[in-house]
Amino acid sequence: MEIDLTETLRRGIARHQAGDLDAASAAYEEILTVAPGHADALHLKGLVAYQRGDHEAAVSSISKAIDMDGNVALYHANLGRVLRAFGDNAGAVDAFRHAVQIEPDTAGLHADMASALLGAGDADAARARANLAIEIDPNSGEAHVNLGLALQDLYGPANDDAVRAFRRAIELAPQLPGAYLGLGVALHEQGDREGATAAYVQAITLNPNFIEAHCNLGNLARDALSFDKAVGHYRRALDIDAAQPQVWGNLAVVLQETGQLDAALRAYDKAIEYAPADPDIRRNRGMALLAKGHFVEGWQDYEYRWQTTRFRKLAREWPVPAWDGSDLTGKRILVHAEQGLGDTLQFCRYLPILHKLGAVVVFECADALRPLMDTLSGASDVIAPRPDLPAVDYHAPLLSLPRLVGTTAASIPADVPYLSASQARLSAWHQVVAAMPGEKKIGIAWRGSPDHPRDAVRSPGLAPFMALLAMEGVTLVSLQKEGAANELATVPRADKVIDPTANLKDFADTAALMMQLDAIVSCDSAPLHLAGALGLPAFAVLPHVAEWRWGTEAEKTPWYPAMTLLRQPEPGDWESVFEKLAGLIATASRTS
Repeated sequence: MEIDLTETLRRGIARHQAGDLDAASAAYEEILTVAPGHADALHLKGLVAYQRGDHEAAVSSISKAIDMDGNVALYHANLGRVLRAFGDNAGAVDAFRHAVQIEPDTAGLHADMASALLGAGDADAARARANLAIEIDPNSGEAHVNLGLALQDLYGPANDDAVRAFRRAIELAPQLPGAYLGLGVALHEQGDREGATAAYVQAITLNPNFIEAHCNLGNLARDALSFDKAVGHYRRALDIDAAQPQVWGNLAVVLQETGQLDAALRAYDKAIEYAPADPDIRRNRGMALLAKGHFVEGWQDYEYRWQTTRFRKLAREWPVPAWDGSDLTGKRILVHAEQGLGDTLQFCRYLPILHKLGAVVVFECADALRPLMDTLSGASDVIAPRPDLPAVDYHAPLLSLPRLVGTTAASIPADVPYLSASQARLSAWHQVVAAMPGEKKIGIAWRGSPDHPRDAVRSPGLAPFMALLAMEGVTLVSLQKEGAANELATVPRADKVIDPTANLKDFADTAALMMQLDAIVSCDSAPLHLAGALGLPAFAVLPHVAEWRWGTEAEKTPWYPAMTLLRQPEPGDWESVFEKLAGLIATASRTS
């Protein structure tokens, strides 16, 4: 069969440009029937396959075109674009490298190669390649976008040079949605929520299916505690493409934040279906499982924390192996605190268990906790973090111990109190407290660590505590060490709060003070955990959805049997919490 190859190719290209992929494909196949090595037809057939989502056929056909004629930069470039679109960034880099060798003065090819290098994780090479594209064509918007992305990877999302690159890209090519996305990320990181929102919205206006922009709008809404809006943005992203593990993971976090644990776990499972080893998703699912009381699975997932960006910064090189649960008889083990002071106070209860298993236990913790930890049985030595470690056989992160000893919801070690204070400190603080007015002295702590990502949700501030001053004979005693002075000076009636914290040298002093008081009222913070570890009457004032360790509904916790949990009935409703608290304190006073 004889055909006019040129005319048939022209016809195929015309139908291709009109969006009629079937007619275009038929024309290309017609050419290849009589000329199997026709490079242009093979190349274009590959593009049709790509547009239809057939990755393997696209790569195969374009690769055959390159075999027929390897000196056409467009073939290599389109192969790179296909490989990039389907996640093979390393292959894409190689394809673009061939393209720029053929056409070294084409800025667009260098810009595309920079994008592939970013996908392959080589931000430094991407920066160099984007700068080369800009040298060739200073007006290349795509090159400026990729330069901005490379700078963000290298120096952080809010990098000023990256912002300038994105703004320049927008000036040059205002139709590029990626420029608005990059700018939005930078503004988001800088705290300009309004500017970030506007940038993401513009990105979506230009590309309604821009999943990252929808997801980032969800992240903004989540940060603002607008959880319903966040869910809407994440759902929109998933409507576009359900195979998005990060979006499923973000949706799960929001559902978890609103107390919808079952729905959150279903979303986590979908995320893990697409990314089974993603450490952030697995760690977050671990905390959801722990909140549900599914401890065996929860502890296992929580171990993924060490692979997350946050925890990799905390990881250290150890000269001895991690303990794997094997026999500890006669072995020396270094247990190291890894997170906040509250976590250390809650989980140091596991050290006596290791001692009973036959281990000699060395405990490494914050210096402010060391005198207090001397009252904990089971540790032969308590040390502050230091480079020269004692001779040990194993090491273990503190929060890995529940998994390693097989803790379930039914076997939480609750031998409370497990911490105390020395007689000398007790005597000293007894004199201080005895001189305070009031029949009932209540210690209060109203803020947790400001570094905690949920501190704005979990910390009520000082003002709600002032309701307790209306109770007859009640004196409030501050246990708040950090950032307390401003609130004590400005909150109405806070001048009636007694503040002895300037004389608290460490947590051993705080423990001795607490043991002289009639009750402790605290948000989710280190003083709350200390009160629980001391076995004191304590009231935990908790947000509507509290952290996993406090469960979901109960007023009691197996971790601290003497503690009463009071939860917001609705998000943000601290007033109801303190009304109920006043009633409980009054009842306790009448029955004591």
